[in-house]
Amino acid sequence: YFGMDHNVDQTGKSVIINKTSNTRIPEQRFSEHLKDDKGEESQKRFILKRDNSSIDKEDNQ
Repeated sequence: YFGMDHNVDQTGKSVIINKTSNTRIPEQRFSEHLKDDKGEESQKRFILKRDNSSIDKEDNQ
């Protein structure tokens, strides 16, 4: 799509990208190809603190 050459390095953790004679900047931005999927995983999560006062009352009885 971009007309670029790409290879995975020897460690398998990186991709090496090189320009070629066919490299071009497309009319659409790359971000336009990404879906904005805000599902359950993107919801904010909170850590609730335990109310220790009720436990202390039980210990004193």
